[in-house]
This record gives sequence, C-alpha cells and structure tokens, in this order.
Amino acid sequence: MSARVDTAAVSAHADIMSDAPLLNARSLPRLGSAVRRLRHDRGLTQAELAAAAGVTRQWISGIEQGRIAGAELALVLRTLDALDATLVVRDDAPPADDAP
Repeated sequence: MSARVDTAAVSAHADIMSDAPLLNARSLPRLGSAVRRLRHDRGLTQAELAAAAGVTRQWISGIEQGRIAGAELALVLRTLDALDATLVVRDDAPPADDAP
C-alpha cells in the first residue's frame, strides 16, 4: 500500500485546494514572502492583519522579512487563518517501492 495520502478522501478543503495557488514556504524568507503576497492580495495593511491575527504589527513585519527565527507555529497558523490561507505539508520524499 502506498504511503501517499489521498487528500480528496480526507480533506474537506480538497475541492478548493486544487485550484488555489500554492506558495512555497520552505524557509523563513519564503514564508515571509508568501504572507506578504497574501496580505497585499487581500488589500490589508500590516496593522490590519496583525489585529485580525492577534499579533503585533512588528511581528507581522518580522515574519514578512523572514527575521523571526523560531516563530511560534500557533502564531503563524493564526496569521494564515486571518488571511484565509491554509498551511499544507507536502511529502517531497521519493515514493517508496510498493512491492513487498
């Protein structure tokens, strides 16, 4: 049996995820770029996003600049939620041989 998961079978969001743009966030600077792009796309200021996410404007600025090493995941998730964005974890490992 394959180690891959059929997201359509397990996620209520699979239908909207297939058409949504994916932003690579494999590093803090890339995560920051993704947050900045989403914030701009939604027409929000850093202060507006910070208020919606329950963080400070300085924290948003730091994330967008990729300077918050060790950023608390809960705060990142709240920020993404305020942007109506989803964190997706993709398995980049090569597929395992399915033979016994």
